[in-house]
Amino acid sequence: MKRCFGLIGLLIFCFGCATIDVTYDYDPEVDFSRLKTYDWLPVPEKAQLNELTVKHVKLAVNGELGTKGLRMTSDNPDMLVAIHGGKEKRVDVQEWGYAYDDRGFRSWGAWRPRGAFPDPAGPDYFEYRRGTDTYEYEIGTLIIDFVDAAKKSLIWRGTASGVVDPGKTSEQVNESVRRLLENFPPAAKK
Repeated sequence: MKRCFGLIGLLIFCFGCATIDVTYDYDPEVDFSRLKTYDWLPVPEKAQLNELTVKHVKLAVNGELGTKGLRMTSDNPDMLVAIHGGKEKRVDVQEWGYAYDDRGFRSWGAWRPRGAFPDPAGPDYFEYRRGTDTYEYEIGTLIIDFVDAAKKSLIWRGTASGVVDPGKTSEQVNESVRRLLENFPPAAKK
């Protein structure tokens, strides 16, 4: 029974955390329709990002921006792209417990005639079970900034965060970047 509760808790936990949370903000005074080219800002060494993850992010961003008609160039770009991010270890602790009264009535109200099942501890048998399950996981956060190259000011920022699955890093990066850049460029004001 303990395994059943543990499995149910794990499934609820996994399905509850399987989504990627995405937020974005932008400068409403910027005319995003004039942006046609971009270049990458170097990733700061103190960011301690995995080199392969940075490569996955850059490939995904280049692909998404390319489908939106933007072109990468180091010759006087309209905007600069910076990425930030990291992982945070988390532990989820779930305590569970249930009681079972073996006196002729089940705890959910179904009547059971006495003697239908052997009574292991006599007529006053009452059993209480409890336990604690722990789940360790990592939350990853990816931040993509677009900076006006001429003014050196932030014009758009998107943030994605979710549970990191170590076996699916590139797929998660691609999905995060796709979801982030769905909202870039922001819709023009009417």
